[in-house]
Amino acid sequence: MRRTIPALMVAIVLAAHVPASPAPAPRKCLLPNGMRVVVQDNERTATVVMCALVRVTALHELHAGLGMRRLVLSLVARGDGCRDELVEAAVRAEISVAPDYVELILAAPAESVGACARLMRRMLFSPRFTQEALEAERARVIRSIAGRDEVPAGHALHRFYERLYPGLGAADRSAGDPAKVAAITLDQVVRFHAQHYLPNATVVALSGGVDGTEAMEFVSETMSGLLPGAMPDEAPEPLAVEQPDADRIAGNGATGVYVTGGRAVELESPLYPAMAVGFTALSSGMDSRLYRALRLERSLAYTIAGELTPSATAPSAFVLVTCDPRRLDEVAAVVDGEIARIAAEPLPAQELQRAKRYLIGRHALRRQRNQEIAHYLALFELLGGPQGYRRDARLAGEIAAVDAGAVPEAMRRVFEPTWAVRLEGRRPDEAG
Repeated sequence: MRRTIPALMVAIVLAAHVPASPAPAPRKCLLPNGMRVVVQDNERTATVVMCALVRVTALHELHAGLGMRRLVLSLVARGDGCRDELVEAAVRAEISVAPDYVELILAAPAESVGACARLMRRMLFSPRFTQEALEAERARVIRSIAGRDEVPAGHALHRFYERLYPGLGAADRSAGDPAKVAAITLDQVVRFHAQHYLPNATVVALSGGVDGTEAMEFVSETMSGLLPGAMPDEAPEPLAVEQPDADRIAGNGATGVYVTGGRAVELESPLYPAMAVGFTALSSGMDSRLYRALRLERSLAYTIAGELTPSATAPSAFVLVTCDPRRLDEVAAVVDGEIARIAAEPLPAQELQRAKRYLIGRHALRRQRNQEIAHYLALFELLGGPQGYRRDARLAGEIAAVDAGAVPEAMRRVFEPTWAVRLEGRRPDEAG
């Protein structure tokens, strides 16, 4: 599909973290330059992961052309100028791009926490950009963009997002125009980085087998000397393309795809907990309505997926089903019928409780590794509003308190109006 954890922004499984044993409370520090630092002890591991989320949104990118965020972040993650230090400290770097931020992730043995903090500062705020590196990373980014339509589901999703957020698309790692990326100059890269990579636009979160107090001191001392800057303006949010009927497109493979959804809400919205419960009941797991209707009762679907992405920049939600092209219209009718039903009727008590348990259980499983712990600490601190990272724990109670009658209202918010794409793949008798 189009995303990988932790680039998934916030999946519909966000709920309470239910650890096997009590963990120390996270520590938070606001540095004089505006950077926020959150640290979580995790004595069960001998590693440490540091995630830095920089508030460089897709709406910032509209001024520079889609693909700029991914290209600059790829250059940052190369670590040119500090390759020896990365190898010596056994630090591994990864990146993620989402509508609301770009993310640099450094993972290392716990004893390298100090080196990890120093490398994070150098890579994020004082990178070395060269023409040779630009050409290498440009080629990788263009290949990624070019490959997004090779899989039928990816092709349909790309079309869906382009209609939902024209000019932004999914605003993830595959966003961009190859021709525009090919025209980006080194000077443009340097200027974009200088304008957007600011300590006061950054949240750093750390999780690992280190002493939390010492880790906070390492990070705070390392990052405090950075100077803040003026936050750049965002472009206006694009209007969605009006769509009275489903958009039909041709596909090359022998698979039909139906995608339907709409604009969602941000993480702070009071509608979000009920929306997450509703999407879980609709499309998550073998107890979901769509699984029962499309697999157990009719054997119509190959795959069924649902994703809810709360975002301050481009909130979205969709259901995606792949099937035999000959059954595409039938599949679309079933999906539309189930959506209409869940948007009109309160959930039965048993189904409501099952959806809540599913949310909490899935989230607990996703929060076992340092990388996920650090990512979600940073994510909630960045997008959780005044509550910051504490929003994560409080969300559990909000989900538990969701009333069955609140779900239809939340689902109508997503699906009224609705955008839909039908990718009509070749039928088996047409192959070859």
